[in-house]
Amino acid sequence: MSINLSFDIGQKALRANQLGLTTTGQNIANVNTPGYTRQEVILASLPPSINLPSAPGSGVDVIKIEAFRNEFIESRLRTETSTNGRLTAQQQALTPLDAAFNDTGTGGINSSLNSFFSAFRNLDVNPTSTALRTNVVESANALGAAFSATRSRLGDIQTQADKLLQGNISDVNSLVDKIAKLNTQIGNGENSNVNNNELVDERGGLLNQLSEYVDINITKNEDSSLTVSLSDGRALVLNDQVFQLQANSTPPNGLTSITLNGQPAIINNGRIKGLLDSIGQVGTKISDLDNLAGAVASRVNTLHQTGIDLNGNAGGDFFVSSNGNAISAANLSVSSSIKTDPRLLAAAEAGKGSGDGTNARQIANLLTDNNTQVGSRKGSFSNIYASLVSEAGQALKTTQDSLSTQQAILAQTSEQRNAFSGVSLDEETVNLLRYQRAFEAAARFLKVSDEITKTIIALGE
Repeated sequence: MSINLSFDIGQKALRANQLGLTTTGQNIANVNTPGYTRQEVILASLPPSINLPSAPGSGVDVIKIEAFRNEFIESRLRTETSTNGRLTAQQQALTPLDAAFNDTGTGGINSSLNSFFSAFRNLDVNPTSTALRTNVVESANALGAAFSATRSRLGDIQTQADKLLQGNISDVNSLVDKIAKLNTQIGNGENSNVNNNELVDERGGLLNQLSEYVDINITKNEDSSLTVSLSDGRALVLNDQVFQLQANSTPPNGLTSITLNGQPAIINNGRIKGLLDSIGQVGTKISDLDNLAGAVASRVNTLHQTGIDLNGNAGGDFFVSSNGNAISAANLSVSSSIKTDPRLLAAAEAGKGSGDGTNARQIANLLTDNNTQVGSRKGSFSNIYASLVSEAGQALKTTQDSLSTQQAILAQTSEQRNAFSGVSLDEETVNLLRYQRAFEAAARFLKVSDEITKTIIALGE
């Protein structure tokens, strides 16, 4: 066997174990780096360099530096991250919605409804009292203001959620740009036989961030680049190509709709889905509130028109729209003629004289009349409004409970990922000693080979 083969084997052993030490050091250095994937040097024995039956192998070869990734766990982590993002966005959006309906004190819709109908009940006792008639008008103004204030708060909540949605769309587009650029770098590295593990980790972190916003499917290509698509199969990233989400203002309220390549984007999870759902939920509550205000106006107006005012004339509309549109929570207002002259309040029943208070009593009884229909809800005004408040609170509680459970699931999945791909200092300490001793042994082997070479040369002189 050539003495040069001994030197070659020793040098390869030194390089292989030095690389093992370096890789171990990289692992230890990144023990606290989020998303870092543990790496290991994969070695293989080299076959003999000469074709002899008794020839030994020719040393060790470094096959690659392998990163410990489990695609199933990584995929599950992205899925759980997406669900967590959706519930988090919903909780953030629904918390102010619950607060907007929390009007147990004076000035809220519930107290204003009670005050308004109580004012008509008081008028029944003394229908000719100017002070009591003025109190009815003032209570009606307060009710309109309460409806308007609550609706305005709901509109603000919806607008803020919509602005957050637009920001999330921008974040998604920024992330897909970065992923496409990394696809190019990783593909170039593969072609040049360069270790891409750090770039793949960086891309994996971006994919986890992206999954927080939208649910994604990932396909690995032959050059190790990725195709990233929405759940309907349409690509956001195709190798180095990027297809961005578009935020569009939608009439009549200007809320955002999302398209991809001109078609509606199908998003089933993530923060964006949570915001879309929340914006819809707030919109439903606005419609419910508008319907309640419209029902109050309709039932009061219907009875008021059957009554007689202090001048002996039939009553007209008590409530009107302040802007000419259909009556809603935003525009509920007292008729300007009644505001100017409370004598026009039709408190009396037709045929009983202007001093009668029967009609005022019938209007007052509307508060507890269970025959009121507001959309799919039926019951008294108090009960219907209470159901709106209860539903808002229950929606928030359900979301909070689901989020709490999901956070536990996400933490468990993250632990599974760390157990497989994360760095264990105990294991790296063992590897450090193993490579250190192998390196020292290889160095000693080279020293012995050198001494043998010198002896052989001396014998030949």
